[in-house]
Amino acid sequence: MMRIHPNGDVLFSTKKTALLACPMNFQLYPMDSQECSIKIESFSHTTMDIDLKWSEVPLILNEAISLPEFRILGVDSKRCDATREIGTFSCLEGRFRMVRRMGYYIIQTYIPSILIVILSWLTFWISPEIAPARVALGITTVLTSTTFTAINRSTMPRFSYVRAIDIWLLACSFFIFAALVEFAAVHFLFKRHKKFGFSGRLRRFLGIEQTPPEGVEEVELKPSASAHSERLLLGGGHTEIRLENAEPKPAEPTEEEKHHRTLEELRALYQKRARRIDLAARILFPLVFCVFNIVYWGIFLPQYEG
Repeated sequence: MMRIHPNGDVLFSTKKTALLACPMNFQLYPMDSQECSIKIESFSHTTMDIDLKWSEVPLILNEAISLPEFRILGVDSKRCDATREIGTFSCLEGRFRMVRRMGYYIIQTYIPSILIVILSWLTFWISPEIAPARVALGITTVLTSTTFTAINRSTMPRFSYVRAIDIWLLACSFFIFAALVEFAAVHFLFKRHKKFGFSGRLRRFLGIEQTPPEGVEEVELKPSASAHSERLLLGGGHTEIRLENAEPKPAEPTEEEKHHRTLEELRALYQKRARRIDLAARILFPLVFCVFNIVYWGIFLPQYEG
């Protein structure tokens, strides 16, 4: 629209629709704030020909229009005149301050990832004897966490820096993977007694049985019908044979018997140790995850302007 007044003033009004791009920094994503600007500048006329000025109300926002992902905090206007060799060019700049809405990401990313981490801890309450159930639960949570991370990265451009949500997802993946590794360690220890060879050298090397005196060789014989037990000690130029035909009398276990554990004792020992690891993991994993949450939100929430 153009109007020419009797005094020579010309009123020219036009409507422009523009699709603009705004450079953003996503290091605090999704707790980031962005500032976008619009510049209107004369291309070929200096201020001697055209002088652009803001009106009394330079920028007006339509309250009925809202962005689904951002909330506009405020607007600002100023002049941005550019001085070049041929003269000064008039320029006007409008700035928009926006903050990202967190509701979508809390519902779609943070809460599900927390639930997946908690789900991975259920393996600590499943007996190590039920290996298929613990393996299935651990693998499922690991794959779900990996999918979460991949989907989140696919919806954003590729960056050379780490975002806040990347730190969160990587930490959740670490806790889930650590729970799977914990089960592997518990299962190995739970079945450790089956890994032993019951030769005397290995048992003495592991400290299960005392080493006989130097120069003495110990040979154990199977009991016969006429003897309850037989033990033959050879070495040092002498031979000692001890036979017990009568029923043994109850007596206190010797030092050698205390260090000589049976297969059942080994099984009970390592199963007890495995269950202790599970018990410690039930306390340690939630505690460390709570500490991580305190540190994570304590660092990023103060920088959130929403």
